[in-house]
Amino acid sequence: MIKVADARVGTCIMNRGEPSKVTQKERVTVGTHMHSKTRLTVQGVFSGRTEVLTLSHHENLEDVEITNKKGQVIAKLPEQKQVQIMDLVSYETLTATVEKEMFDKVSEGSIVTFIELQGKVIIVEVREAREQEQK
Repeated sequence: MIKVADARVGTCIMNRGEPSKVTQKERVTVGTHMHSKTRLTVQGVFSGRTEVLTLSHHENLEDVEITNKKGQVIAKLPEQKQVQIMDLVSYETLTATVEKEMFDKVSEGSIVTFIELQGKVIIVEVREAREQEQK
């Protein structure tokens, strides 16, 4: 748990059951007696939904530790827009749902950076794209 005043841009917190990243932080005054609060703009890691929160400085937030992992694409499943990834540290095989633009960039053998959180896997970037072999 961290206090709202200690949250910085880039901090990951839980918001409505989804991990979210703080994209903007500002101090605002509310009311006629000059009470100040903190306005946080957060973006959901999985949904991409942006939300603005206005909170007191002393309120607690649940912080989330997100670590980027490196993996290799071992199979593409075009029907479900999913890929199977092998974690290059633990050699565990995971299934990730991928956005259309990212799905077109990856191929079997590509090295990717991904996040695994709450049982969901999301690909953040394609590090080394392997060229498609022409037949």
